[in-house]
Amino acid sequence: MGQAELVRDARFLRVMAIILLVMTIAGFMPRYILPIAQGAYDPPASWNVWMHPHAIAGFGFSLLFIIQPTLIARGNFALHSRMGWIGAALVALSVVSGVGVQLGMFPTARGDESNIVGGAFRLLQSLPMMAGFFIAAYLLRARPGWHWRFMYMAAFAAVGTIIGRLFQYYTPMPPEMIGAMVGPANLAFVLVLPISDKLRHGRVHKASWISLAVFIAFQAVVAPFAFSDTWIGFATGT
Repeated sequence: MGQAELVRDARFLRVMAIILLVMTIAGFMPRYILPIAQGAYDPPASWNVWMHPHAIAGFGFSLLFIIQPTLIARGNFALHSRMGWIGAALVALSVVSGVGVQLGMFPTARGDESNIVGGAFRLLQSLPMMAGFFIAAYLLRARPGWHWRFMYMAAFAAVGTIIGRLFQYYTPMPPEMIGAMVGPANLAFVLVLPISDKLRHGRVHKASWISLAVFIAFQAVVAPFAFSDTWIGFATGT
């Protein structure tokens, strides 16, 4: 990969990272950021020890996701590499705290689709994808084209939760429709990779095809399980 192409990709990734940060802030503003600023934050579950660590990990990774491509665009590869260890720590904290936050919501009522269906996708898709793609990106760090695309997927793995919050707080969409629309909206961000490849490079990178295939595979497996009696029984404690 040439230096000019690497810089263009880094700039594209930085734009997407800024979009993700803006979405994250907007999604967590009504229920988390504003209540904390007003001194009125009330955790939505009794087991809340993971709430703040999860928020710190999420916002920290979003900020790092902007910093890292900026360093590449400026040619500061050494600092980019060292900052990768901070990313690894934030991903580990995000995954562990994410499991803790979601399990802290259980058992929940049978009508709580956000934590029954949404919880299945968070525990069985978003968090495993984040960890898996980050590990793949690290292992392929010597191959920039693969590395940044898998890092993109690690960052956008949990965007479904953010999208759901945006639909909930900023649209008149009923709850039952929100659940149906999160998946396609999440898929749109995955499709950004092959579409941008084609538009900017004239061909689709193999990593983009793999990313799309992995996302679809997770959806195909998790979706039916999220509505199964086994999962609903676990989530509701019945």
